[in-house]
Amino acid sequence: MRPDSGPIGQALVQGLPAGAALCVAFSGGRDSTVLLHALARLRGARGFELRAAHVNHGLQASARDWELHVAAVATRLEVPYSILGVTVRNGDRGLEAAARAARYDALRDELRPGDRLLTAHHADDQLETVLLHLFRGSGVTGLRGIPRDVPFGPGRLCRPLLDVPAEALRAYASDILEPQGISWLTDPMNADPAYDRAYLRREVVPVLRRRFPGVASAGGRSAVLAAEAAELLDDLARADAEILLSGNRLALEPLRAQSPARQRNLVRYLARERGWAVPPERRLREGVAQLLGSAAGKQPVLRWGRHEIRRFRQHLYLLDAGAPGEVADATSLDWSGGETLLLGGQRGALSLSLSPKAGAGLAPEIVAGGLQVMFRRGGERVRAEGDRHHRTLKYLFQAHGIVPWMRSHVPLIFAGDNLAAVADLWMADWAGAGPSVRGLEIDWSLHAPIQ
Repeated sequence: MRPDSGPIGQALVQGLPAGAALCVAFSGGRDSTVLLHALARLRGARGFELRAAHVNHGLQASARDWELHVAAVATRLEVPYSILGVTVRNGDRGLEAAARAARYDALRDELRPGDRLLTAHHADDQLETVLLHLFRGSGVTGLRGIPRDVPFGPGRLCRPLLDVPAEALRAYASDILEPQGISWLTDPMNADPAYDRAYLRREVVPVLRRRFPGVASAGGRSAVLAAEAAELLDDLARADAEILLSGNRLALEPLRAQSPARQRNLVRYLARERGWAVPPERRLREGVAQLLGSAAGKQPVLRWGRHEIRRFRQHLYLLDAGAPGEVADATSLDWSGGETLLLGGQRGALSLSLSPKAGAGLAPEIVAGGLQVMFRRGGERVRAEGDRHHRTLKYLFQAHGIVPWMRSHVPLIFAGDNLAAVADLWMADWAGAGPSVRGLEIDWSLHAPIQ
């Protein structure tokens, strides 16, 4: 059989450009072995640059045996290979999802600019994925299943066999690999019905196939249609974001004028664009209704995982509680002013620089005496430069639209018992440099948005 004949050879020739730099995600199982072997046969005629990468998840006692097997097969096929070790931490989404995330992170780091990472996903895998998302109540974004070709790190992630049925890979293995003495390994997790995908493969799909022989092809067509619908919804959300979004803020009133479905579509899109998980559907529906429907003066929150959407005045704010990190516990920090002071988490950092002009910034003698950085306890007052009156911080924050959830994180800079400055927002009139003196200007950076 010619290397470019048969459903597998044809799929590879049609789906991959000549001369491409290819990295096969090589598990050592049957499907990835078929893919690697078929590409090795084609590389001369097609000018492929071919290599393989194996990820050791460390989840099975036989993991070392898999490494040795992968090395033996790749060596026999004269394909350069690498072994990538990862640590899998079981999270809220389960062991399968955690292992998948760790695997793709490692493979992403393995790619060079322009490389294509290839996986051996086939039509039956696509059907299983569509069914999994269907049973979990996913919308069209989930029902589009496994993407065929997407950007991935510095290269692309491609599934050239996505339209090829599993039966074609089984036939290739028995007709071509076995006569050559090339074997493959079977992952016991793939046959364990405790895992959802294995349960579908063993118990559900065979029943469907007996009634609907073309179910895998039909599932693939549905995935393509769902992908087209998802692209249209993304186009709509992208157009809405261009009008409604500024930084991390959404304009409240124009968003209220949209239909609830369009509102939720925009939130899902913005979450995905930020690399966040999409809110669970029930929480999304209830949360958006509260954000848009609560009475004025209320501060509703839609919270999921480490992410939040809050309302303040005429905007909704998209907030990632996981960035830039956890809020520091310290309530008082000594600061000499000579170097950057890291406050931690949403509080960011403080630094001082010499003012380019006289009469601006903190008086040098105040800085020389040592500063302390504290955070609100309540009742603090300051008479800022240019103001005739002492003002409470509560008044200043409200008057200048500082968002309520950041007010307790704004650093207050004291000289002894006296409040000298509120971050780089306001400086006390008594603390400024004299008219002929170049003072030290405060820079508050790396903090979460405050307006």
